[in-house]
Formats: sequence, structure tokens, C-alpha cells
Amino acid sequence: MDTLRLKVLTPEGTAVEKEAAGLYLRGADGDLAVFPGHIPFVTPVKAGSCTIVTGKDDASFSKNIKDDAFNDIECSIGEGILRVSSNEVLLMVKSYKQ
Repeated sequence: MDTLRLKVLTPEGTAVEKEAAGLYLRGADGDLAVFPGHIPFVTPVKAGSCTIVTGKDDASFSKNIKDDAFNDIECSIGEGILRVSSNEVLLMVKSYKQ
């Protein structure tokens, strides 16, 4: 499975740094989905729910694993900025709660 390098930063420090299969969140102009190989872009993001899609074998967030094809990490984020470049994603937000 292709992955991208995901890093979530808050004012308190690094909240998440891992390989992920994808990311769903709300951008300034609507819902976004980012997967490996996405074109580079930068956009503001709105506060709300965020889903980090990981591979089936990722047990690092086992308490939040759903019984489906992927282990979705459901979280809540504050507003911020999303930067996608090559297979790296940087999400800088005011808050992050899993």
C-alpha cells in the first residue's frame, strides 16, 4: 500500500508523525481527501473532524480502530493550514484531540 508522511503540528508541539494511507478533513472551500501522489497545494483548513486513514496493521491507535478495510483515526482539529507536497503532508492546526 502506498503511504504518505503525515505530520500534525500544534502550538504545543508535534501531535502526530506517521506514515498514513490518506487524510480527510474540511478545507476552506469544502471537504478534502489527500492520498499518496496528490498534487502539491496549500490551503486553510476549518476546525472540525479529521480522519487519518492508516494501514490495517497499524496498532498504534488501536483504541480508535474501526472494523473495516482501514484503521481510521478519528480526531478533532482546530483551524489551521494544510500543506501537501509530493508524498508529505503537513497539517498545522491550533488544536488536535483524538
